[in-house]
Amino acid sequence: MRRREFLTVAAATGSAVAAPPAPDAALGFALGSSALHGWAHVGVLRGCERAGIQPYAIAGTSAGAAVGALWAAGLPVDAVIDAVRRFGWQDTPSALPALLGIQRRNDALREEIERAVGGRRIGELPVRFAAVASDALNGESVVIDSGPVGLAVEASCAAPVRNEPVPLGGRRLLDGSLTSPVPVAAARQLGARRVVAVDVAYRPYEEAPSTASDYAFQAVHILTNALAREQTRQVDHLIRLDIHHLMHRRLDIDALIDAGEAALLRLAPKLLQK
Repeated sequence: MRRREFLTVAAATGSAVAAPPAPDAALGFALGSSALHGWAHVGVLRGCERAGIQPYAIAGTSAGAAVGALWAAGLPVDAVIDAVRRFGWQDTPSALPALLGIQRRNDALREEIERAVGGRRIGELPVRFAAVASDALNGESVVIDSGPVGLAVEASCAAPVRNEPVPLGGRRLLDGSLTSPVPVAAARQLGARRVVAVDVAYRPYEEAPSTASDYAFQAVHILTNALAREQTRQVDHLIRLDIHHLMHRRLDIDALIDAGEAALLRLAPKLLQK
């Protein structure tokens, strides 16, 4: 699998300002794509709060970008939970617009993120942050590390077919899971010296396909998981959870959060070593 190029988009200024060197122990988190599984990322945040772990940098893809932005903004976990509930992740979207060829911008997500972070731009957040999206025209991964937070998250979460590509920095951007399902390289680009990758995606073995649409869904996730394995091969620490059973018949948000928290706390003694 060839290495994919990572490009920085300075959403408003045209170029990013070079940051000072990171400390040797700088800890970064790479929060992967995951849709509803993204509730487990909230558990990772809660585990860090309990263990007294403060990240130096957070990179996120798709749902990981949404949670990561709130984390980087310094919101306590209870406020993050309240904000994520307002995202409407637990609502089942209608397939009718996609079947009719209708695509929409995710204005509600962008506006909720902007409200939660108080309108701050990425460079104004207390923790370094980047959202990763995919260039719809050339297939490159795009690391968005400046500009409006909500716009960056919207681009990272722009699901193909359902959402319109998001224009940003002269590009048309789609969901980051297409090129960087677990954005380890982006976390390192932000200056992290040690990176925790959090991979909570759906696994192809978690539910047997039966219909044609099931097999199409399965094919996408076979590719996503293969790319995620490649991107996490050299990571310092890996949290990889199989949690689809917690939402198969009934979405159990509390259990998803608990699973992320428990995984982080198991890893915490190593993360606290300098």
